[in-house]
Amino acid sequence: MVLVNILALAIAYGWAVFASDTLDSSYSTGLSRLEKIESMYAWEGFVYDIESCRSTYEMTQDFNEMKAHGARVVITFEFCGTGADVGYYDDVITAAGNAEISIIPLAWTLPIHAVGQSYGPNDTFLIKSVPRIEAVTQAVINNPEPVLAIAIGDEPLYDDDAGSPAALASYINQVRRNLSIAGLDIPLSISDLAYGWQSSGNITPVADAVDFFMVNNFPYFAFDATTGGNASSSWNDFIQDIEYFQSIANGRPILVTQTGWPTNEDEFAPNSPDIVASVPSSEGYWNLLDSFCEDYFKSMNIGWMWRSWEDDIDGWGVKYLNGSDKWHWNARTEC
Repeated sequence: MVLVNILALAIAYGWAVFASDTLDSSYSTGLSRLEKIESMYAWEGFVYDIESCRSTYEMTQDFNEMKAHGARVVITFEFCGTGADVGYYDDVITAAGNAEISIIPLAWTLPIHAVGQSYGPNDTFLIKSVPRIEAVTQAVINNPEPVLAIAIGDEPLYDDDAGSPAALASYINQVRRNLSIAGLDIPLSISDLAYGWQSSGNITPVADAVDFFMVNNFPYFAFDATTGGNASSSWNDFIQDIEYFQSIANGRPILVTQTGWPTNEDEFAPNSPDIVASVPSSEGYWNLLDSFCEDYFKSMNIGWMWRSWEDDIDGWGVKYLNGSDKWHWNARTEC
């Protein structure tokens, strides 16, 4: 599979490419981006679905509200339009800069879009996913300052987006080369489940390619799941997944970029017959994570991010789609 040189494309299409004299994010005092990730613990922020193509103004408002509650980081989810519009990712990153919140833009690598949709001749990684990777990379080159890291795919191992771990690793490394050409050293990772890593055969190429580990950790899907606030099941399942990532990280930072508990079962069905998906159960899981600030997250230097801000991902937000809070949510950012 031919890897496209993004810099060459930029020149061909007249995209603005420039190197940044400031390689550290402006929202990290005296730390490199990777050092900032390594120093994180406790609650960090939200997953933010961009499929509705909000304006820069609307996104800035959302990011400002997140920041007012203590959020420091936002990671994008899904994509606007085809996901290949550099200009829209420019808007997303600009909105983060306006709010002075760090952002992790995620390049959506699943070639198909709708759940259960069959692959067609135009639903291939090269046709659908590579242009999204290129768009995110170029937008980051255009405006690197608010960017904390880049995610190449949401669960790309679990969904086998690229066809093999080796192929996925080659695209991660291509992004790194293009960032390096632009004078940027921005951490790269994939946002995936422990099961995605565990079920993908030879994961060594991807494990070697990532700079840190972005974890999707959902005790809601465990076979023994009951309520979100149940420490004997929810917390134990959460820890079990983290321990797996610690076993393959070799000391590299770990950031839980997606966790949460839904208030309904509409988006994804659970695996436990005893599951409770409700506002109290979601709130209970949020508070459970917050309660381990001192005893776990601080000692392990692990931050967690909630999926999601609003119910764009049905049931998973701390807010309904009308903007109202589901509960009086708050979490510590230090302890």
